[in-house]
Amino acid sequence: MRRWGIRKKVLVVTLVPTLLTTLMLGLFFSLSWVKNIEQLLQDRGDSLSRQLAAAAEYGLFTANRNLLNSLSNALLEEQDVRSITFYDASQVRMLHTGPGHRLPLAKDTLNQPGATRMSGTDSTVFVTPVYLQDLMIDNLMDLDIRSTAQLSPIGWVAVEMSHIRTEKETYKALLISLLLVLAGVILSLLIAVRLSRAFTNPVFQLNEAVAKLKEGKLDTRIYTEAGPEFEQLESGLNAMAEELSKAQAEMQQNIDQATEDLRETLETIEIQNIELDFARKEALEASRIKSEFLANMSHEIRTPLNGIIGFTELLLKSQMPRQQKDHLNTIRKSSEILLTIINDILDFSKIEAGKLMLDRVPFKLRDIIEEVMVMLAPAAHSKNLDLVPLVYNDVPDNIMGDPLRVKQVITNLVNNAIKFTQTGEVVLRASLDDEDTENHRVTLRLSISDSGVGLSRAQQQSLFNAFSQADASTARQYGGTGLGLAISKRLVEEMGGSIGLESELGKGSTFWFTLTTDLSVSKEAAEPRDSLTGEKVIYLEHQKTSGLAVEHLMRDWGLEVDRANSPGELRERVEEAQKSQSGYALAIIGINRHLLHSSQYCGLLRDLEVERDCRTLLLTPTQESHDDPLSGLASGHISKPVCRDALYDELLYLIHGIHKGLPGGETDLSARLPGNSSVPRVLAVDDNEANLKLVLTLLRDNHIQAEGATSGFEALSKARQNHFDLVFMDLQMPGMDGVETTERLRALDRYSERLPIIALTAHALADEQDRLIQQGFDGYMAKPISSQQLMEIIREYTGYGVMAVGGSEQATVSEVRDTRRGIRPSTRQKQRDCVSIEESIQLAAGKADLAEELFSMLLEQLHSDLRAIHQLWDSDDMDGLLECVHKLHGAARYCGVPELREAANLFETALKRESDDRETLKEQMLAAMERLDNWGEQTDWQSMFRAYQPKAFID
Repeated sequence: MRRWGIRKKVLVVTLVPTLLTTLMLGLFFSLSWVKNIEQLLQDRGDSLSRQLAAAAEYGLFTANRNLLNSLSNALLEEQDVRSITFYDASQVRMLHTGPGHRLPLAKDTLNQPGATRMSGTDSTVFVTPVYLQDLMIDNLMDLDIRSTAQLSPIGWVAVEMSHIRTEKETYKALLISLLLVLAGVILSLLIAVRLSRAFTNPVFQLNEAVAKLKEGKLDTRIYTEAGPEFEQLESGLNAMAEELSKAQAEMQQNIDQATEDLRETLETIEIQNIELDFARKEALEASRIKSEFLANMSHEIRTPLNGIIGFTELLLKSQMPRQQKDHLNTIRKSSEILLTIINDILDFSKIEAGKLMLDRVPFKLRDIIEEVMVMLAPAAHSKNLDLVPLVYNDVPDNIMGDPLRVKQVITNLVNNAIKFTQTGEVVLRASLDDEDTENHRVTLRLSISDSGVGLSRAQQQSLFNAFSQADASTARQYGGTGLGLAISKRLVEEMGGSIGLESELGKGSTFWFTLTTDLSVSKEAAEPRDSLTGEKVIYLEHQKTSGLAVEHLMRDWGLEVDRANSPGELRERVEEAQKSQSGYALAIIGINRHLLHSSQYCGLLRDLEVERDCRTLLLTPTQESHDDPLSGLASGHISKPVCRDALYDELLYLIHGIHKGLPGGETDLSARLPGNSSVPRVLAVDDNEANLKLVLTLLRDNHIQAEGATSGFEALSKARQNHFDLVFMDLQMPGMDGVETTERLRALDRYSERLPIIALTAHALADEQDRLIQQGFDGYMAKPISSQQLMEIIREYTGYGVMAVGGSEQATVSEVRDTRRGIRPSTRQKQRDCVSIEESIQLAAGKADLAEELFSMLLEQLHSDLRAIHQLWDSDDMDGLLECVHKLHGAARYCGVPELREAANLFETALKRESDDRETLKEQMLAAMERLDNWGEQTDWQSMFRAYQPKAFID
């Protein structure tokens, strides 16, 4: 009703009361009239029946039918009388005049004392008894008979009255009432309409006038003549219209003046427009020329992602103690994670857009868990935390899924647990949550528990949101972007699992996630581990959870494990066992970082090793150096957290003297693998001298006949002169790019069979991989490139296999990808240093002179790259800018410049995807370049390279 107009409201207010009153009055008078008509009929019927009864007294007494007939005929002349019936004293009908009764008399009607009536639909019957009154009939009966006749009726008279006239009168009354009601309603409606118009017409006139004023018709005036109530409103609107008219006139005058001024300067503006158009055309032409000049540089910037992983592999080829290899393996694994951090940040946009592509390959879950724990162990042990992996026996080892994504989630959760835990332990538990044996599917549950600060319920609500942390103090104290948990949540959900946490403030937290996956049928037979069955060892461990995990592993292998609670108890039990001729095969001692220089444990180890001739295995936290006395006293040493394979191999060596080397027991590190016996000839093509030198170094260190070419023309020339079995081709080169060079190589007649050509790229996205296959490449290698990757490609395409010299005992996860797969390793961003001399030398296979040369080449090119990037950005030449950044990114991959490498990678990806944050990422990259340039000018980096000495380890 609030939205009704004035007219509708006036009509409702006027009509509703009037209509209700009229209806009520009409209904009242109609009912009264009908009631009166019915009552009149009844009164008349009673009167007629009584009159007839008095007149018919003699006729009934004497049974004179003629008299009765004449009486009834006379009465039938009355209105509404339909029929008359006479009954004698025996209730027998004597005479009936008129139509038959429509309403038959009930049996007991005549037995009722006094007059009665019966009403029906069409008529009413009035029955009146007839008594002897003052009729003088002395000559006819004696007194007794006369007295009896006066007490009982001598008959009955039944007069039937018709309802026809009564109904007509009733209808007439109702019709008259209805007409009166309609007349009242119509009259009320006319009055209401008249009143509503008196209110609404002035309002409509006012609205129409306001609408005209809104349209600009400022000469509109209002005269409603509606009375004093509207006069004030009329005068106000008319005054407003007058003011608006004056304002418009003044504004029009100003416009005319401004137009006149514009006419005076029109010629100048036209000249300026012509000059601007000419300048724009010149800028577009210059941009086009620059784009053509830099078109072939796009992929150059992506070339050298050969960083830490490749050079760590080269370092592992040299002879070194086991502990040094352990640390290098840790460096290699950490480098792999660092490599995935950038890609992980780039993939976050894919996750948000729902375009994340997951791999589905077989992998070993335990290996993934142990790699993460070993990688994060230094951070945990630096805080004296116990870092423990617990994988239950029912957890299958071989499953299907995306190992990189699973590793990323585990890394994020464990890293957070370490970050927010000051004392105590961090425990990763892997258990079987559900199993579908029919479909060979399992649901695994991985939980990471810590004894850290814990979280309140309010903090838990937003913890999995992007860029969210518990509170501001958390970010200040522990750092981080708050992106890790958000990425982990989306990754777990994409893999079909769920993630959550259980936490209580001040009592630690447990983060968990589930993983539903298919079981993998491994083609490799599981290695039996029964060589240690029945052996007896004693184990001392102060960290309870670590002790349970190690004891659990050893008991699975069939060892008898006795636990000691203190050094003194261990010494006593070893002594007692030797006295009883049942000595222990090995004493295992686990310590924390506070006990590394303990004189008590030094004495214990000397006593066991020298006095008791009992071999010992020392389990220590990760150490930056092994200058502690304990490591030199023990027969064996393993860093915590203890990995299953490393523990088994060490136990096998210390107990049985069996040293597990290469597969098949080979000890020659250059032993040939099954395959082609002839050494293949490989051609590497790259216009970047530093990149080419590194690839050739990796190939030649593995005894591969390798030649290099710095351009497509040189590659064609060498291919015509020599026969090559495999070509590694850079994509972007000046003059002739990698695609055109590949097409011409395939057109050479000397190659009867298809020449395998592998594309080298630093930043291939999913859509680029399919394009590489379509352009004729057999595969691609994502940089950084390791020796292991190169040998896998050579073995795949030439049939020649060689074990990388000095290679690590555990093969790295191959980064050589089939171009049909669109999955890139994920990464997680962290703050990088400007320059790392140690990393530079590692990337150069441990060769300081090569690292110095590569770093010098990068610094020399830095100034020209800075100028080029500024010019290309200002000219909006995105293609040329992408090519320049790609080349810079590739050069940074071969030097220890993590900050620049990361910034170039992010900016290159932003350029490719045309994202909105390109300018921000450009400024970050330029800042990194300037910091590197300043560092090079202010630092004697040549002396730092020449004075660098690798850290020595004590085995």
